[in-house]
Amino acid sequence: MVNELSAEFTRWQHEHASGPPDHTASLLQTHFMAEIMAQPYPLDLHIPGNKEYNGRTDPDVHINTYYGNMLMMGVSDAVMCRAFYSTLSGRATEWFRTLDPGSISCFANLATKFTRKFVTSKIIQKPYMYLEKAKQLEGETLIDFLVKWKAAVGEVEPMDDLTAIHMLHISLRAGYLYQDFILHPPTTYEEALRRVTDYANAVKRSQEVGSSRKPPGRSDNRSAEHPRSRTHPEDFTALNRSAAEALQYVQSCNLIRLPRPGQEGKDKSKHCAYHRCSGHDTEECTTLRQLLEDLLQAGKLDKCVGKREENKKSIGKRDHQRSDRYERSDHDQ
Repeated sequence: MVNELSAEFTRWQHEHASGPPDHTASLLQTHFMAEIMAQPYPLDLHIPGNKEYNGRTDPDVHINTYYGNMLMMGVSDAVMCRAFYSTLSGRATEWFRTLDPGSISCFANLATKFTRKFVTSKIIQKPYMYLEKAKQLEGETLIDFLVKWKAAVGEVEPMDDLTAIHMLHISLRAGYLYQDFILHPPTTYEEALRRVTDYANAVKRSQEVGSSRKPPGRSDNRSAEHPRSRTHPEDFTALNRSAAEALQYVQSCNLIRLPRPGQEGKDKSKHCAYHRCSGHDTEECTTLRQLLEDLLQAGKLDKCVGKREENKKSIGKRDHQRSDRYERSDHDQ
């Protein structure tokens, strides 16, 4: 019995004897749980599109780009975890090495730790109302406005198409393009932006052609304000009310927005309710008549012509009755 106890004690001493540190055991310690390390890893794995992240840019952009690329490649969650380290550098690499052994159970867990660590590098997007500051200013060309607008849009939170179209619309100055958005609403933001761009380019070409044909010192912005403008009263559809009354009606229906007050003209006896300045009469304002014509063509101003047609019929009927009476009177005589 003594010999057996002695042999057992000797074995215990050998098993628990202190020796040199086992470096191999420390190297095998990882930040991932054993289940992740047990999954097969493709040695020829190539991660497309991801640049090395050093902790100075938005972590959400990096994590979302990486996840999207790996998802399209069809790799497992475990492979996503283990391959993520290869996309890091600098401060991000140092952070990864500080993670506790076995603390990562899945990629969602790793992504949460990553974004929390580098949250100070996150780009804070502004609310979409920030675009109020990007409105087209007095005298600002559409080309310059578009440059300012696109820069501002890149700084705001994501918007749905309807919100983006609305913000672009109210940022335009009152004029033909603003009214055209009311008459023919864009269905997508892409279409709205394309229409503004096309119009800006058309205005620029019109101005360039006009300046090359006109003597120096003369300027005429009528074509720039409205490419399809008409100049003769007979070109417009006859209304059943005055232009001033039609203006009040479309304003009450929120169909147009008045521009900034125009420059005062020489003839102080005339006043334009649309431009809110002297120099010409409301009934003579071709800009207003063009806007009303566009509304008519879009079917949004039928009330201003319907009565006219009815009046024409009733007048015609009265004339016909009067003519009959005259004929009967002549016959009697």
